[in-house]
Amino acid sequence: MIDFQHLLEAHRKFNTLLRDLALGIDIDTFMLHVVKTVEECIPHSFASILHLDPNTKTLHSAAKNNLPEFYNQAINGIEIGPEIGSCGAAAFLKAPVIASNINTHPNWQNYLALTQQANLHACWSIPILCSKKKVLGTFAIYHQTPTIPGSEELEILDIAALVVSVAIEKQELEAKVTYAATHDELTGLFNRNYLNQAGESLLSISKRKQQPLALLFLDLNKFKRVNDNLGHKHGDILLKQVAEEIQLSVRPSDIAVRFGGDEFIILMLIENADESELIAKRIQQTIKTKINKAILDLGFGVSIGIATNADNYHFTLSKLINMADKAMYDSKKHQSQFSLYTESL
Repeated sequence: MIDFQHLLEAHRKFNTLLRDLALGIDIDTFMLHVVKTVEECIPHSFASILHLDPNTKTLHSAAKNNLPEFYNQAINGIEIGPEIGSCGAAAFLKAPVIASNINTHPNWQNYLALTQQANLHACWSIPILCSKKKVLGTFAIYHQTPTIPGSEELEILDIAALVVSVAIEKQELEAKVTYAATHDELTGLFNRNYLNQAGESLLSISKRKQQPLALLFLDLNKFKRVNDNLGHKHGDILLKQVAEEIQLSVRPSDIAVRFGGDEFIILMLIENADESELIAKRIQQTIKTKINKAILDLGFGVSIGIATNADNYHFTLSKLINMADKAMYDSKKHQSQFSLYTESL
């Protein structure tokens, strides 16, 4: 017989978790609370949350749990499949897989040595599905004795999987919003908004450590001619290709930005002026080598201006941008497809 009072209490606990999620609780803390709540609602159980890596089709731990650590390590990274335990099968089939007795269930026969060592004899697993029915992971309940779930336990398991899916989708949505706010949609480089934020931080580090900072201002020569002759679709492809070469040429600590249109900025801490010039020349060389000859024949190239705060650590970001912009236009005076100029006071 279903204990409706117990079920109502479980719903209240999950509603509290959803409220905490809406108020901004940390995702890791949220997952821990879900595990604890389920184990309180289903006594003598061990809850497990695994997330699915969509690229490798493998399951990985998404929350700390009370299962033996050696067991968690053994199943971490396991591939999904129709006969892979309960979780691997649930993720693969997009359906619950209930092993009331692990010792006799066909999906578990290859893992009995592990489950016997961990003293686990039942596993009920349900896929965690997003709103578009894509598998995000699995939620599982383990028992130390063969145990058949009742409708009450299955409902609690369903609710747990649902609230976890809400949390994961919320996290993914927030990550997309953050990315969109800080990155250029076309090229994937940082945008001007991020430059203003991170640039000030990098300037503070430069001033505090008395370590020079260099700003490279890149402008694409004859880019309009590429658009006019080959079309804007090819122009967009070219912008993405240039951005990729910039990203490959800079260091992880550098900030590469699409400043607007066909202009790019790179901000970096340097030990000496040669570093920034070396990277600028590397970018020009790779672009010259990898860009289609038909585009180069249109006069396409890259002019780069460089400015540093080596002589004045009180320079603002806008001052460095203006200096590098002037240097870039000075470089264009060379009438060369690939020109470089460093602004000096």
